[in-house]
Amino acid sequence: MPNKPKPPPRGWLWSEDAADYLGVHVVTLYRYRRDGIGPKGIRHGLRRYRYKITELDAWLNGEHDDAGHVSHSAA
Repeated sequence: MPNKPKPPPRGWLWSEDAADYLGVHVVTLYRYRRDGIGPKGIRHGLRRYRYKITELDAWLNGEHDDAGHVSHSAA
């Protein structure tokens, strides 16, 4: 029986849940991160990434630069 990973800290989502939140496949989210056009993921351990929900919301709302990074000056 595989160990279930701990839940991410409050306000964060693991890659799989972040992909669901954005309405894309997790592989698409990985490609966005790799290509620098998606929301910024934070590495957690060797293979896991987590995403801040507020950053996902900002990215969905178009509050990002051409490289996909959230612009904190956007209102």
